Amino acid sequence: MRLFILHVWPIILLFVRYSNGQIVRNQSVMDPPVLNNTKAYTIKITKYLCVGTPYQRSTLHYCKTVLQRNRPAKLNVSLSVQETLNYVWVTVKLYYKFKTFQPLLIDMEQEGCEYVRNRPIIPLTDYIYDIFKKTVPDLSTPCPHGVSISYIVPSYYQCGNVWISVDELLEIDSRQNRTYTIVWWFEERYTPKSMPAGDYRVDVQFIAQDNVLLFALEAYFAVRRKGVLGSMLEW
Repeated sequence: MRLFILHVWPIILLFVRYSNGQIVRNQSVMDPPVLNNTKAYTIKITKYLCVGTPYQRSTLHYCKTVLQRNRPAKLNVSLSVQETLNYVWVTVKLYYKFKTFQPLLIDMEQEGCEYVRNRPIIPLTDYIYDIFKKTVPDLSTPCPHGVSISYIVPSYYQCGNVWISVDELLEIDSRQNRTYTIVWWFEERYTPKSMPAGDYRVDVQFIAQDNVLLFALEAYFAVRRKGVLGSMLEW
């Protein structure tokens, strides 16, 4: 138990740093911490699962775990959304496996559209958003998301022999479902310098305004200590 507390303490410090306390927005707070690449542990993704299917208002075309030798496992997913989204509730939660998976420190819930539009000071959300922005930029752009509508802005149009000036947008009935095709893998550079050995799960959900699930992902990974002593401490 004492060894577990020693290992988990750096994560507690990271959580406190990015909690909802009164922290001044500056470059050192907003950017992910620059961590030492020579960490005392390794992370291995074991699988990705898209859960809660079939979705009511989105279509999951495929969701695959692509294993690679000596490289991180990749998530390969394709999802189409059949509506225009100006509100998306995003949740990111971390779990650690004792006998069963139990919540561990990171528990973020945020309305994504308003956050990207106004960028309020929410350090934990800032940290996670910065990771999204660098690794899955298609999901970090401002709303609306989902169905796109085409517009034209003509300067003039002809009516018989008369040209009439037009200053307002004309909407064309050209609604198209947006398909998000994403290849993603977990990067260790976004993790703290030390983590307790064991098995973890990260849950990510995207939820519509009326509480309908649009997409949900579970990512399973294992943390192993490096070296003989580290390996012995895991037993």
